[in-house]
Amino acid sequence: MTLTESEIQEAIEKATSAFANFTDWQYNNEVNDEYLGFTIWGQYIPKPEEQMPRCFFITFDTHGENWTGHLSIGQHCYFWSSADAGDAHLLETEACKNLEDAIETLKVEIGNLFRAFSST
Repeated sequence: MTLTESEIQEAIEKATSAFANFTDWQYNNEVNDEYLGFTIWGQYIPKPEEQMPRCFFITFDTHGENWTGHLSIGQHCYFWSSADAGDAHLLETEACKNLEDAIETLKVEIGNLFRAFSST
C-alpha cells in the first residue's frame, strides 16, 4: 500500500508524537526491491558521543492493508534486513488494521521486553 501526501504527513506526525526521542524520520512510499509499500522509520542514539554509537530504530510498514511495527538495532527494518547486513530485529508486532494500533502494540511489546530485563 502506498499513501497520499496528506496520509504521509499524518503518519509522520503520529510516529514522531508517539516516539518523541526518535529523530531523523524518513520514509519510502513505493513498492520496490526493498519495501512492500509505505514504510516510515526513525532512529534513537542513546550515546551519540561514542565513536561507534548504537542506533535503535522504530519502523512501521504496510503489508497490503495492514501495518506492522518493528524495533531493530543497526538499521531500520526493510525487506532485506539481516544480522549479516549489520542489523538485528528485536521486536515485531502482529499485523494491525491501522498505524495507531501498530504504534500502541509496539509500545506494549517494548514495555514487556524491558520489564523482562528488570524482573528479579
